[in-house]
Amino acid sequence: MAEQRSPKPQVGGSSPSSRAENPGTDQMKQKIIDFFEDVVKEMKKVTWPTKEELLNSTNVVIAVCIVMAILAFVIDKGITTIFQGIF
Repeated sequence: MAEQRSPKPQVGGSSPSSRAENPGTDQMKQKIIDFFEDVVKEMKKVTWPTKEELLNSTNVVIAVCIVMAILAFVIDKGITTIFQGIF
């Protein structure tokens, strides 16, 4: 069998005994590391609520949910009563 050579002499072929390194892999690793470093920096800039603010906000959310549930119940019962009267 004839030996096969690369059409470009300056380009070396791959050697089966060694693993080819991908130059983009190091750049991708660095981008991932930079991303997480930026995440940590941004998280340090966040103004976190105090415990009291968090409890107050939670109470508001729960109260609004209860009011909306009651409103939905009243509307549903009203529509049910109307349709039962018609049919």
